[in-house]
Amino acid sequence: MDMPSRAAWMEGGWGLMHHYNKSGAEGLEVFDEQTDRFDVDALARQLGELGADWFILCVCHNASSRYWCAPNATLERYVPVPVCSRRDLIADLATALRPVGVRTLVYVWPWYEEQKNEKTQAALAPDYPARWCEVLAEYSMRWGDLVSGWWVDGAGVDPEPNLARLAAALRSGNPDAALAFNGGWGKLDRHSAHDDYCAGEHLNLPTCPGHSDRGALRHLLNPVGGYWGGSRDMVAGVDAHPELKFSDEQLTQAMIDWTVRNRAAVTLDLPLQCERGTIGSLGGILPELYHRQLQAVSEHLRRAG
Repeated sequence: MDMPSRAAWMEGGWGLMHHYNKSGAEGLEVFDEQTDRFDVDALARQLGELGADWFILCVCHNASSRYWCAPNATLERYVPVPVCSRRDLIADLATALRPVGVRTLVYVWPWYEEQKNEKTQAALAPDYPARWCEVLAEYSMRWGDLVSGWWVDGAGVDPEPNLARLAAALRSGNPDAALAFNGGWGKLDRHSAHDDYCAGEHLNLPTCPGHSDRGALRHLLNPVGGYWGGSRDMVAGVDAHPELKFSDEQLTQAMIDWTVRNRAAVTLDLPLQCERGTIGSLGGILPELYHRQLQAVSEHLRRAG
């Protein structure tokens, strides 16, 4: 199977994703405290034990968060108020994940509309996508090969040549980084000529349509809770009464279809343990309900793989 070298490591693999965010209503100080307490070592241990191949973290889920969980001098230059955490959570997480064999990917939403932070939106909208490319290139150069790929949201309304410019910025620090532009919910095919794998955003467990599409690896991104981040309110985090969207058997069969039979890829989105606004606090990272299901599914995958 002829696959781009950038996505070859994703074939037959699976990972997890977390919509790391905070509305920002409490201010940057609270966001900093939350980010400082994120326990990357505990998360790395859990992911290593589960056998996950990668982890995707939002540097900023712009539609629901006002702040970014890593410093960026370009953002600070353009935006009139501070919007970046003092801790580089992406770098710290990637450094912790690498020894256990888990790669780091980063979620970004460069489309300049629908920003939770209106001041960020106003500051980055002029000359789109030039300023956004500056922001993304700074992150890419900062992280280099610590970041193995990017999942880019909002691309369904973004025409060329914008995508080409964004792709170049995202790969400036690591030319081998795998890239997927999300063309919209429910689309399992390749969206752009720059995609190494398909974004694959979906709320169900569709049958895998094949190993690849026009040279891009098939990939399914699906929440295992009630919605993205485990809650209709992604900022709040875990639901008061969280529940699994799929049974162990349903999720296992879908994972086998995608990763074993078709050698495609799957990423499962889930919340992290949330206590008094602190994500990654002591006492665990993956909530027990989700952790238990992932343990069962990963064991079935080991037997089938």
